[in-house]
Amino acid sequence: MKTAIVTGADGGMGREICRSLLDNGYSLIMACLLPEAAMPFFRELQEQYIHPKGSLSIRMLQLDLASFASVRSFASALSGTTINRLIHNAGILPRSTRLTEDGYEMISQVNYRAPLYLTRLLVPQLEKGSVTEDGARVLFTLSCTVDFGLVFRLRPSFLTHVPKTWAGRVIRYGHTKQALYYASLSLAERLKSKGIQVVSTDPGAVNTPLVTMNNALDPLVNIFFRPLLSSPARGASTAIWLATARELPLPYGGTYRKCKPRRFLVGKNVCHR
Repeated sequence: MKTAIVTGADGGMGREICRSLLDNGYSLIMACLLPEAAMPFFRELQEQYIHPKGSLSIRMLQLDLASFASVRSFASALSGTTINRLIHNAGILPRSTRLTEDGYEMISQVNYRAPLYLTRLLVPQLEKGSVTEDGARVLFTLSCTVDFGLVFRLRPSFLTHVPKTWAGRVIRYGHTKQALYYASLSLAERLKSKGIQVVSTDPGAVNTPLVTMNNALDPLVNIFFRPLLSSPARGASTAIWLATARELPLPYGGTYRKCKPRRFLVGKNVCHR
């Protein structure tokens, strides 16, 4: 039995990824911030895919990426489980932000720190998956905002400084994706010896609840901009391909868009001090 974890499983792209994984024979672990809100989707999947004589299973576990304690609890609940796919789909661009209980700015923790922490905690389970026929693969979700680094330098203060404006939060979102991009390259090198592949996807501009200005301009965004965005199904297509493909052209550190390798424009403009 092959098993996949999807964070943000009940979101727009998360739902598409979950269905496709089940279609491809993966048992599913849904990581959701609010399990009660995700329950209708969970039951829908159970009715469609779980049969008395079938081999598939679906579990739903609570995961709050704004809390390292929740991340540890989630990983602990999966002790001894063989994991073949870890798909980091969850992400936020909230109306307002704050410092978390762990002392990090919330967007930075949810989009950057927590996914890396969860990956580190699940390495033993991924190692078990790496020796199976389906192998082990970690997938991070990036964004075209990675290239914000060409204009807005990534500095260590992005981890703790709380932006007060919508523009500041958008820039912070881009910083988290840029940091995750570089971290994924480093992680790919470190996990290669363990047989764990690490790749990333840029889904493009997708019509999800993240696309909002949270102000009086939202009606204009809905009329003029939202129709130009990709559907969640189209946005998720590269992640689905990365999760289900037998082989990848760049299995260790590759970044993909529209099911093809892509390169970001950002270069040596990261402040490491």
